[in-house]
Amino acid sequence: MHRAFTLIAMFVLTLGLPFVSRAQNPAAAAPAEELPPLLSVPKGYHYDAHGRRDPFVNPVPKTKGGAGGVPVKRPPGLKGVLVAEALIAGVVTSKEPTMNVVIISGPGIKTPYFARVGDALYDATVKSIKLDTVTFALNTPGGGDPKGPREIVRKVRPTPGEDQ
Repeated sequence: MHRAFTLIAMFVLTLGLPFVSRAQNPAAAAPAEELPPLLSVPKGYHYDAHGRRDPFVNPVPKTKGGAGGVPVKRPPGLKGVLVAEALIAGVVTSKEPTMNVVIISGPGIKTPYFARVGDALYDATVKSIKLDTVTFALNTPGGGDPKGPREIVRKVRPTPGEDQ
């Protein structure tokens, strides 16, 4: 009996609350003017920086090219691989230096590329291939460096703790 009385009292109170609240607050019953979306900026608002950066603006500007001025679309094949991305998978050497081949793979590339001395990557050219090292000559935009082309020497099997 006590449970039935409590259940009926709760039912009556929940049904009666909306009617009571409207009667006490007539502004709530009247239709309000249309509110702007929750995350919109009011008209005429301007962020005053006072020497600080705007926290809602990306601090890294978007450029048409990728990082370092590299175009988003690169040529297919070995000519589209950067030296920084190139992984030296192996070296095939011969008694005749013109027959030496380096096996290069890149990120997301399933089939490795075979390069010889003089073959071009996106930003470098293979300068020399030895049993334990491969030397790349960087292609500098704008005519080159007066000291000569910059070279990068990559080891085939780097020692532990050494960057490739």
